[in-house]
Amino acid sequence: MTLSRLIRFTAMILIPALLSNSFASAAKKPADPAAMKAKIQARGVGQGVRVVLTDKTEAKGLIASISENSFTVKAKNADQPREIEYAQVTGVHGAGMTKGQKIGLGVGIFGAAVLIAGLVVAHAVASGPFP
Repeated sequence: MTLSRLIRFTAMILIPALLSNSFASAAKKPADPAAMKAKIQARGVGQGVRVVLTDKTEAKGLIASISENSFTVKAKNADQPREIEYAQVTGVHGAGMTKGQKIGLGVGIFGAAVLIAGLVVAHAVASGPFP
């Protein structure tokens, strides 16, 4: 397999994978307040959360309390918790990546770089000395 074919093959794999993420995020549906309440309750009081609101802003912090129509989030550097109604929430996510996830991501990127470098070296060795 020549280097140009390897590059074309890699591009054929990467382009659809990268585009599929943007198409999936473009077709978001409005969130159901009951579903958002269930997600917040599943996380529980004292757990880290990042919520996306209808005005495209984010609230990030620990869940301080959960009530019937709203919940409160206490940001790390804020004095007062912020009360958020379930109808304002469009998405509920974790507070961020854990340390293990960050290490795994770094190892995966490093492994991919080593693999690509190895393929390039193997191709150079197989094609003979440079003219």
